[in-house]
Amino acid sequence: MKYSNWLLLSCLLTLTTFAAEKPAAKGSPSSAATGSIKWIAFPDPQLELRGLPWFAENSPELWRLPKSAKTAVPKGVWARAIAPDGGRIRFSCATSRLMLRIEVISTQKKLAYFDAYIGDEFAGSAGSPGPKRNEFVLFADRDQRPKAITIYLPNTSQVRVLAVGIDEGATLSKAPAFAASAPLVCYGSSVLQGTGAEHPSKTYPAVLARRLNLDFINLGFGGAGKAEPGVVALVNHPPASGYLFDLGKSYGNQPKEPYAQMLADIRKTHPNTPMFCVTPIYSTNEPIQKEYFEKSVRLRTLMREAAVERRDAGDRNIYVVEGLELFGPADQKLFRDPQHPNDEGNERMGDRLVGLVKSVVLPRK
Repeated sequence: MKYSNWLLLSCLLTLTTFAAEKPAAKGSPSSAATGSIKWIAFPDPQLELRGLPWFAENSPELWRLPKSAKTAVPKGVWARAIAPDGGRIRFSCATSRLMLRIEVISTQKKLAYFDAYIGDEFAGSAGSPGPKRNEFVLFADRDQRPKAITIYLPNTSQVRVLAVGIDEGATLSKAPAFAASAPLVCYGSSVLQGTGAEHPSKTYPAVLARRLNLDFINLGFGGAGKAEPGVVALVNHPPASGYLFDLGKSYGNQPKEPYAQMLADIRKTHPNTPMFCVTPIYSTNEPIQKEYFEKSVRLRTLMREAAVERRDAGDRNIYVVEGLELFGPADQKLFRDPQHPNDEGNERMGDRLVGLVKSVVLPRK
C-alpha cells in the first residue's frame, strides 16, 4: 500500500513566498516613534492571549505547561516548556504604531524575536538578546483604520511581556474569530517546536494555522518529545479541532507501544477529533551516517504502522503525513542545521499541510 496519497495535494501545491511576510532582521528602536503612546500593562483582559492554555495558573509567566506540572514531567520537557512557542497576543485597534515593553529572561543562542501581523500580513519584527529588558517599535507610520493585530511571542526563549503600546487616542476591541472553535494542538519534537526557525511566526505550525485562520497550541519539546504518559495527559487536556503529532527523531529507540498508546489515549478522550501523524522528515545526516539513516527508517515505519493499525481497526479520522514528502531531499537547501528547517523551510512545510488539514478540519458546510 502506498501511504503518500494520504498527504492530500501536498506535492501539487504551488509554494509562494510573500515578500510582505519576510521578517526584518532588527526591530525599530523606541526613539523611532513620535507623539504620545498609551501603554497597556500586560496581562489585560483586552489583550487576548492564545496558545498558552494554562496562563490563568501561570500568570504572568508565559509557560506552555501548568506550573503544577513542573515536578511531574521530565526535566527536559519542563526546560523547554518555559518558552512561549506558539503564544500570541491578539486584539483589534485603529493604531498607527505598535510598541512592546518586554523582558528576555533567557535565550538559546539567538535573539528573542517578536513578530507582528496585521491580518495575515507581516507588519514588523523586533529581536532582543537576554537577559535584558527592552522597549521597541514593531510597526509605525500606518494609517489609523481598524486593524486585526497578532503578536507572535518568541520561540525557544523565555520572556515576559510587560506592556503593549498603541496610539494615545486608540482603543482596543476584540480580535476576529477563528475558523474553528478549538485550536489545532501540536505535540512533538524540535522540528515541530521550530528550533530551526528564527522567527516565531515562521514555525510550520504557525504558518499552517495562519493560512487556515486556526488557533493553535505548540507543545513541541525539542529532543524531549517522547510520548510519556504524563506529558500525553497534558497534551490531551485542551479542547482541539485536530491533533498534529510530529515526534520525529526525539522519540528515540523506544518500541512502538508508547506511540500507539498515545494515539489510543487521545482517541479515548476525543473519539472524533482528527489526528495527523507526521513521520520524521529528511535530515542531511542520513546519506552520511548509517546508524542515523537506519534510525530514521525505523521511526518512519514505527509511526506509520501505529497509525495504520488504528485506521485498519476502524479509526477513519487518523492520517499519516509522510515526512519525506513534507520535507525531503529536494528541500535540503532550506535547512538551518542538519536536522532543522530554516524559516523558509518551515514555511514550505506549513504550506504543504494546508490542503490536508483544511479538507479534514474545515470541511465545506
